[in-house]
Amino acid sequence: MAVVLIVVDAPDVELAADALWQAGPSAVGEEVLPDGRVRLTADVADVAAVPHPWSVTVLESDGEAHLDTWRDWARPVRVAERIVLHPAWLPVEPATGDDLVVPLDPGRTFGSGSHPSTRLVVAALVAHVHAGDRVLDVGAGSGVLAVVAARLGAKSVLAIDVDLAAPEVTLANARTNGVDDLVMASNVPLAEVEGHFDLVLANIGLRVLGEVAGDLVRLVRPGGLLVLSGLLAVQVDALLEAAYPNVVEVERSTEEGWTACVLRT
Repeated sequence: MAVVLIVVDAPDVELAADALWQAGPSAVGEEVLPDGRVRLTADVADVAAVPHPWSVTVLESDGEAHLDTWRDWARPVRVAERIVLHPAWLPVEPATGDDLVVPLDPGRTFGSGSHPSTRLVVAALVAHVHAGDRVLDVGAGSGVLAVVAARLGAKSVLAIDVDLAAPEVTLANARTNGVDDLVMASNVPLAEVEGHFDLVLANIGLRVLGEVAGDLVRLVRPGGLLVLSGLLAVQVDALLEAAYPNVVEVERSTEEGWTACVLRT
């Protein structure tokens, strides 16, 4: 892993942040500099994987300590008005109104809750999860979506990810939120998951969403919902036409150029 730094003009922040997210970091930090430019920092496995027209600086690191530098600028993220994704290491203010504060620590896995694709799925959960639902979170990372689903009333949540560290982190976040009795996490391959779920979540990007479309649809109960995210807005129509021709699009939402779709089987 390496920490990379890019300094961009304010109008280029969204484009540069998207480029960094494409390299699969656990988080992307943004800091406004005194001159109005913005410094973006991210931890990436392969510096060469960062697509960029900007100068990328690789920061010096001391062992693995650099992997946690992004924590210094992590901030709570409000989603769908009432959900607050709160870094677990920061002081928590008392909740107001019907706010649902969800403390999270992604450890070294993907999923701080700060990326638009994650926020879009959280908003979909607020709108569509019901008490007693069985939920499957594919590509769970730190378990952000699994934990939110459980906190919103899901009866059970299965969170799976190919990252070997993900189950432990997901279960730790579930314990922090008092829903460890509702959340199961493992590295079981998607193709080996059996049964049906009321709601299947897949925030995993264009390529994988195309490759695993058959299994995702298979696991949704008849009349259930499938939420796809990790997609740029320009990618959605072609993906749905090619890989999901027999499901019905219920809604589509976009934030900062990223899109999530809710489909009904």
